Amino acid sequence: MHFKKLFLALMILCLSGTALPQSRRRNKTSEIFVLATLHQYHATSKYYSFESLSRIIEGLHPDILAVELTPADLASRKEQKTKQEYQKSIFPLIDKHKYLTVPLEPSEPDFTRLVSLIRESDKDLSEKSPGKAEAFSKYVDTLYDYLFKTWDSPMSVNSKCTDALFKVKHNYQNAIYDDRQTKGWEGWNTHFLDTILETAQKNKGKRIVVTVGAEHAYWLREKLRANRSITLLEANDLLGKFQTAN
Repeated sequence: MHFKKLFLALMILCLSGTALPQSRRRNKTSEIFVLATLHQYHATSKYYSFESLSRIIEGLHPDILAVELTPADLASRKEQKTKQEYQKSIFPLIDKHKYLTVPLEPSEPDFTRLVSLIRESDKDLSEKSPGKAEAFSKYVDTLYDYLFKTWDSPMSVNSKCTDALFKVKHNYQNAIYDDRQTKGWEGWNTHFLDTILETAQKNKGKRIVVTVGAEHAYWLREKLRANRSITLLEANDLLGKFQTAN
């Protein structure tokens, strides 16, 4: 009888021991990594090529990809004129690994509404304050010239320094343009953020890799870093091994 009680106690302990990790996995927060891309400039980059981007995404071992496309463009695999990383790198990876893939850009009518806010704001500044528009254009050209001369790895593109420079750029941009610029920029990124968080909520414990143009990365990282419902994976911790990827 004593042996039977001991055996039963051990069985209960073993069963409870196997159930605990499952419970922890169910309650574990999702991991999110924001990977800044260079769009068409991957084609000429010696340190961050399309092939390098593919290897990085595979090396991050995502469960889910959140991509900078509309639902329609993702569904049709539409070739992108600017965001060439999709047909060159990401679509082939989706086919190879069968990643669950989530579109970040809004569908209509929100797509046109947000884009129109920014375009109308750009047009008004050019017509009413051409001097300001020209000065800002020269500032952007100078900034990108500096970045393309100093970036030397995927890590530098995804660095805190790059994030800080793009944050300053957009703060300046929002200050000299009217409030439609801010509404468009904030609305676009907020849609990205809401989609990422919704995906994380529905897929707890999974790793989500977000691929967005470099200017969006600082905004998303800042918001995600402050969100306690997910775990933001930092570029410094994960991209070191890709420093010389080519």
